[in-house]
Amino acid sequence: MNKKMIFFDIDGTLLNENKEVLASTRDALKTLKKNGHELAIATGRNLFLAQKVIEELDFNSYIVCNGAAGYYHHELVFENSLDPEAYEELLQVADLQGHQIVYQSADLLRSRDEVSKKSIEEAMNSIDFGVPDYDREFYQSNKLYQSLIFYSELEKKHYEQGQFPKFRFVRWHDVGVDILPYDGSKANTALKIAEMQGFSVEDTIAFGDGLNDLELLTMVGTGVAMGNAVEPVKSQATYVTDNCNEDGIAKALRKLDLI
Repeated sequence: MNKKMIFFDIDGTLLNENKEVLASTRDALKTLKKNGHELAIATGRNLFLAQKVIEELDFNSYIVCNGAAGYYHHELVFENSLDPEAYEELLQVADLQGHQIVYQSADLLRSRDEVSKKSIEEAMNSIDFGVPDYDREFYQSNKLYQSLIFYSELEKKHYEQGQFPKFRFVRWHDVGVDILPYDGSKANTALKIAEMQGFSVEDTIAFGDGLNDLELLTMVGTGVAMGNAVEPVKSQATYVTDNCNEDGIAKALRKLDLI
């Protein structure tokens, strides 16, 4: 069997609903490494938020900020930051609409607003992190790979109708949306890194559950949706496994004859 490069989302995939790694997942990853496969994380989290999982599971390759930064064997090999001028224009609209912003560099998060709404606290808690420290001018002296903005589905008309062609907007919570470079995605970065390491598309596999995983799961050789994935992801994945609480990763890897 050809060696594979396998990408794993974190929340709802490597982590169960209690933000824990199942023993079956831990054992499966060890077996994959023993069998010579290349493993990488592909997450919407930035490096700071992903670090605990990276260290706990001994990953040395990881894609963070939904593809805006890619690391291979702990070295930055790809980056795609937000356009500063377009971002300034977006901040003006967000301030006017009262929509709060979280800045994300590769390894830091900072809040634009000093006081946060309860709904934002709930959204940040859903990714196992509270509201970041306040630093309104953080974006002026730090390269941003991604940003978080908080608005409802009904309010997307202020941003998602072509007003900001240099950005992509990907919803991850009822009130939480990722702001990404227009050409940034987990899929693009994952496939670039795989190609750099000599893997064909056919020898790439990805696991995920959210809308920010959809493109990745449809562009790799085999896309595996977790049982807890949103329906658009399930409907377009190559294979749907059990959910993140019920050994979904290990079961899928056995079905694929990789462990």
